[in-house]
Amino acid sequence: MTGKFSAYAIALACVTGAAPALAQEGIVTDAGQQADRGQVIATFYYSNSTKGYDADGNTIDIADYEKVELFLLAEYAIAPDFTLLFKPSFRSVSVEGGDDDRGLGYTDIGGRYRFAGNQDGWLAAEATVRIPGVSRDDNLAQVGSTDAEYDLRLRGFRNLTFGSDTGFVDAQASYRLRAGDPPNEFHADLTLGYRPDPDFLLMAQSLNTISDGAGRGIFDEYRYHNVQLSGVYTVAPAVALQLGVMGTLGGENALRERGMFGGVWVSF
Repeated sequence: MTGKFSAYAIALACVTGAAPALAQEGIVTDAGQQADRGQVIATFYYSNSTKGYDADGNTIDIADYEKVELFLLAEYAIAPDFTLLFKPSFRSVSVEGGDDDRGLGYTDIGGRYRFAGNQDGWLAAEATVRIPGVSRDDNLAQVGSTDAEYDLRLRGFRNLTFGSDTGFVDAQASYRLRAGDPPNEFHADLTLGYRPDPDFLLMAQSLNTISDGAGRGIFDEYRYHNVQLSGVYTVAPAVALQLGVMGTLGGENALRERGMFGGVWVSF
């Protein structure tokens, strides 16, 4: 397939259903250390893409793609080692030459079980069901995001020290089962955190998605690799504000996204 619209169709079909994972799987949360505690993170994303990657990983022109997303990630520990997860989302997608799409995005419901470790580091298993919101198969902006998904994830967390400063590393790997025509996916996410001040956290994140082969219909195999850099500043004992930038470093049959995001973290 050649031409601007064809390149767009390839990229959209492969990426739209999985995209925001941009950061939500990689955000470090640690509510599961004590029972009857939790946190809520509200995150706003803006991204656009005027370029994409073809099947050989080369940069190509595509129809302009613009996306706004809102996520509300809630975690509540009902036991020292078990945390409930709930993440609804809202999205607005605009595509040159196609219909806009606005409405409820995926809602994730699941749990995390910490099966090994202590306060300094732990291993956990997560399982979530992803329920689609607006589901219009006739809308190009909705391609790939109209069916249920199931995410099975292994996660490791470790606190670090840098002299008198602190930090952490959070590594995650998952396999995502996707109903319908899109292929299943492998996810590998890595977050490095550094706290030069008790009230300020710097985070660097690598978020990677690789399809498990090709799907059916228009869904070819694909991969994309996103990075995020952000700062989180504590403004009150239980409230912090986040601001960051994101971008796609490489991929195949994928969008090359550029954007920014901000969030509010509240613990309770």
